[in-house]
Amino acid sequence: MSRVLISSQLVSEAEDADALTALRADGHELTFNQALVGKSEDDVIAAIADFDGIVASTEPYTRRVLESNRRLRVLSRTGVGYDAVDVEAATELGIAICTTVGSNDRTVADWAVLAMLSLARKLPEAVAGMADGGWQRAVGIDFWDKTVGIVGLGAIGKHVARRVRGFEAEVLGFDVVRDDQFAAQVGMTYVELDELLERADFVTIHAPLLAATRGLINEDRLRRMKPTAYLVNTSRGPVVDERAIERALREGWIAGAALDVFEIEPLAADSPLRKLPNVMLSAHVAGITYESTRRSATMACESLRRVLKGEPPLAIVNPDALRR
Repeated sequence: MSRVLISSQLVSEAEDADALTALRADGHELTFNQALVGKSEDDVIAAIADFDGIVASTEPYTRRVLESNRRLRVLSRTGVGYDAVDVEAATELGIAICTTVGSNDRTVADWAVLAMLSLARKLPEAVAGMADGGWQRAVGIDFWDKTVGIVGLGAIGKHVARRVRGFEAEVLGFDVVRDDQFAAQVGMTYVELDELLERADFVTIHAPLLAATRGLINEDRLRRMKPTAYLVNTSRGPVVDERAIERALREGWIAGAALDVFEIEPLAADSPLRKLPNVMLSAHVAGITYESTRRSATMACESLRRVLKGEPPLAIVNPDALRR
């Protein structure tokens, strides 16, 4: 009998009964421990001992953590990102790293557009003013005639482009790999990153966290943006230099921002970002709806199930691990 740990909080006994039933039907013993996010390496090592597979969240799976459990065959993430996992170490150890690509790309795109519209029309201020008993009319700006810059044109970025074009906005795109056919279809123009930052009224980030993208939006690049421009980040916190964006907001280099992801999560209660009036903060929820959560949980469980049966998973980061 294989032992499976469910550490992701997105998996529910009640809502994901079919996926969990399929795992149990294959003879896997399931254990739930959904309080590992934010824990130390030592805590994670103690929690994952003697499991053959893990349906994981964003807890750290460093080389040290992975080497602590020689039984582990598959780590299946309920999400698209895998920056908390040492993929090289996992591949050397023969541990398959699976993700749920496609489960929430449209969901994140919806939130990014929602954030841009909210910033444009000063929705947070309007709602807060009414809640305080006032009748102040927060006057925003039109969105339809503005320029939107999309950094990262993977699945999410492309869905953002399609949605933004529906608002009659001009769309600029930046990616190291260009899809000219897509750009022509939606009426998007590819430009270099610095030009995008200088021209866009709204900049929305959809780049993965890689060595090349860590700190991609730094002080120099924030200073290139218009003082009337807004930044939205739904990708990964470290893609944007947190100290630089805090200073940019405080000193007025840009008009405002919507941040759903942070360098360290959860965001500290005493973070300076929480005290700024021109930033909209949320707790890494851009990709989380009822429907996307169910898709993610089902895909993660199914990929884990397939790997443990010796079958190809739905989505895998390191296929070489299967050959080991």
